[in-house]
Amino acid sequence: MQSRGSRWSLVSMFMHHKRATCQAKETVVSEFEKVDAAVHALIGHKPIKSDDNKNIETVQIELGELELSIQGVEEVLERLLRRLIRTRVSLLNILNQ
Repeated sequence: MQSRGSRWSLVSMFMHHKRATCQAKETVVSEFEKVDAAVHALIGHKPIKSDDNKNIETVQIELGELELSIQGVEEVLERLLRRLIRTRVSLLNILNQ
């Protein structure tokens, strides 16, 4: 049986991962909002050609930042999934002893 201290360290470890996942989710949501605003500005605006190029560049930059944010969330989720699998294996091993 695990000591109480080690059980609490597992709990705190999971809470930390939950917090990191929530922060990553908020980042992606704000990136989606930026891209959405840039696309709406591009579509709803009847600019002259120089403004059109600036708006297209802005949308491309925002999409690039969104892609990086999504990759970050995917990495966090992959780590979380691996940790959940290891925890499940540990729990099954404890139950089978």
